[in-house]
Amino acid sequence: MRTLFVHIGTHKTGTTSVQWYLNRHARKLKGYGTYVPKAGCPSPRSSGHHNIPWLLAGDPRAKIAHGGIDALLAELSEVDSPNAVVSSEEFHFLADRPQALAELDRRIFEAGWTPVYLLYLRAPGAYANSLYREFPLQNIHVRFADFLAGVLADGAYQPPGAVILRLDYDVLVAQWRAAAKGELRILDYEQAAGAGGIIPSFVRALGLPARAAQFRQRRINISSGETTDEMRAGAKLVDAQFRPAYERLVAPGAG
Repeated sequence: MRTLFVHIGTHKTGTTSVQWYLNRHARKLKGYGTYVPKAGCPSPRSSGHHNIPWLLAGDPRAKIAHGGIDALLAELSEVDSPNAVVSSEEFHFLADRPQALAELDRRIFEAGWTPVYLLYLRAPGAYANSLYREFPLQNIHVRFADFLAGVLADGAYQPPGAVILRLDYDVLVAQWRAAAKGELRILDYEQAAGAGGIIPSFVRALGLPARAAQFRQRRINISSGETTDEMRAGAKLVDAQFRPAYERLVAPGAG
């Protein structure tokens, strides 16, 4: 069976930069045996396969014309590459939709591919602040104190809409593994960011030669906005509660 790598996020862990890299270098990567499908991408300028999880989750942003799991598997049936890769941070929200996640997992296996899910985790305090700074761009308006209280009480925050932003990674990982049979590989965003950036880490995760990490890269969707003293203090509280799980999950050999 061939391997389909499914890069599932999380948000604010360099996913947009990964998707730019995949789109820019799809032809070169195919030469290394890793195919980047077009199905599921809302834009030809990006290899973010967001439409696949959107359709599975019934998200109003989904458009049938952009393709879902059916279009993806039909496209993959026409290629002879031993590996393929799709990427969308929207995939990780399927952990809270176990039936949709199980369908994705089952369909990939039935098509003759082995799914390997790649999940990048970020230190939860920094992750919480990065998410919060992104909220105004998503038209989400909430006081930081209320956001923080929700995170500390529930290990998650649910903005308006159906998605849940989880900072208790034990819950996220347990839900994913309960619904999907494919291997879930957990990767450390903090380590990657401090050792040359996300692309070299991602290249290694795909089993590509190291020279593929030298292809042109771009940092995209960098967090903006001010980190206040209140946010710094809040990050310490979030880390005190949830960082032990993060460190355990990203530890070498944690599985």
